[in-house]
Amino acid sequence: MSRVAKAGIVVAGYVAALAAGGLAGWCYDRWAASQPYDTSGGMYAGGQLITVLAVLLVASLPPTLLALWWLRGHERFWKAMAAMSLAFAGAGLLAVLSPLVPVEDSLRGWRSILELVRISQLLGVPLWTVAMGLIAVLAPFQSARRMMTIAVALELVIGMVACVHWFAHPSPL
Repeated sequence: MSRVAKAGIVVAGYVAALAAGGLAGWCYDRWAASQPYDTSGGMYAGGQLITVLAVLLVASLPPTLLALWWLRGHERFWKAMAAMSLAFAGAGLLAVLSPLVPVEDSLRGWRSILELVRISQLLGVPLWTVAMGLIAVLAPFQSARRMMTIAVALELVIGMVACVHWFAHPSPL
């Protein structure tokens, strides 16, 4: 099968995932419209968003796994993915440890951006750890597998920091 055909199949899978998410949102909207009207419109909208995202993410798994399967022989791709994962995990570790460092007033804007990365790491550490662990298992090249294993280890450290932050840290967020 040609590269264009493979790319077309993957793109068609993502289009189908978008369509499935849209259909799920439409079905949720039809259901919510049948409920007694009250002042919970924002809650219904939030539920619809979560429904659409859940269906979209689950439906996106097959084309993603298919793309990774077809890319298994491309060492540069796997090394680049591993390097980006390692950079992401390293930046996340720096972000979650950033409250330990005092900041000058001139850097407060950058600190806000760092706080966004920090909270996404603290809340998303299970997702990042599982995703990187699966990629480490799937990686066909030893060098990429090694870098992904280090990225998973960094995410596990972030998980320990998250546990300390959520369960042992007495001050509020």
